[in-house]
Amino acid sequence: MRIFHGLVIVALTMFLGSVLTAEQAPAGAEVEPTPAPCPTPLPAAIKAAASGQPPLTGMAPKSKIKDVMNAMVVPSSTVVFGAVSTVTDATGVHDAKPETDEDWNKLFQNAVMLTEAANVVMVPGRQRCLGGAIPTVNRPEWNVLARELVEAATEAMVAAQKHDAEGISNASERIDVSCDKCHERFQLVENDPDNAKKVLGTYKLPAAPAKK
Repeated sequence: MRIFHGLVIVALTMFLGSVLTAEQAPAGAEVEPTPAPCPTPLPAAIKAAASGQPPLTGMAPKSKIKDVMNAMVVPSSTVVFGAVSTVTDATGVHDAKPETDEDWNKLFQNAVMLTEAANVVMVPGRQRCLGGAIPTVNRPEWNVLARELVEAATEAMVAAQKHDAEGISNASERIDVSCDKCHERFQLVENDPDNAKKVLGTYKLPAAPAKK
């Protein structure tokens, strides 16, 4: 099962900050480095309204979609994908699943994170690291793909609440497929010639090298 999945209304900041994004790696396991943020400079935070002025309200998409993916989608989906597995080796077949209430609670919280992260990327105006905001004409398609991730992750959330290992396996497969479909259409990568087949938005492909 692939781990990198990239793509999806805003969840409350305190709520998102309270959920777990990943379980600790086993002792001696190689730890993946934390992804660097998109290099495009971010605008400074808007100062609080002065006394007597209207306060700031409403949604404000600040981070790039790639950073939402790396900070929320990847770590939470990694926990979901790894929660239930079957490994066959020389000693036989070994099934793994959450065993304790604590295990299931951690899985549930990560499923919550994944579900709401998919809502977060649907906030209008959020930019990609490459490609700018999703073009208006393509927003309906983007929202359909992101909503599928919402529902796929909801399956995991419901299964975790019920301590249903088979439900987690089914949800993981649906999550994987939904992410792939979105990446195939919208994810832009530097120096990827197949980007020409994707929705580019404001991103311009580099000029092809001159033939000698």
